[in-house]
Amino acid sequence: MSFPRFAVLGCAIVLTLASTGGCEQHEDVRVDETRLSIVKDQVGRGRPARRGDIVCIDFEVHTQEGEELLWGKDFCYQLGAGVVVAGFDEGVVGMQKGGRRQVLCPAHMHWGRGGYADKIPAHTALLMDIRLVSVE
Repeated sequence: MSFPRFAVLGCAIVLTLASTGGCEQHEDVRVDETRLSIVKDQVGRGRPARRGDIVCIDFEVHTQEGEELLWGKDFCYQLGAGVVVAGFDEGVVGMQKGGRRQVLCPAHMHWGRGGYADKIPAHTALLMDIRLVSVE
């Protein structure tokens, strides 16, 4: 392979990697009624969050159509202690500080079986965008 072709190939690889932004994205994610599905995952730094850790997160909850339902900043809780809905607990496990994750959460793992106030309709899957601010 000549140098110019090698240089072009190298540039193409670098541009392809740069365009992904280091964020793994799972296309065509469908609702799995039995478990949480990771839609996007951007890895942070440090050790992964484990059950029992105190974690602080920023989050947004949306319908699959994009309507924002809930949000929070610097919300801290003990992971796995039942303080939050199961979708948040399972979504945060394994994340690292600074990481971002979007999960598709079936209704039985959040407030969705009966809905929540006038915000969340019953039996609706939700997208949860989570950023792990800290883990202790």
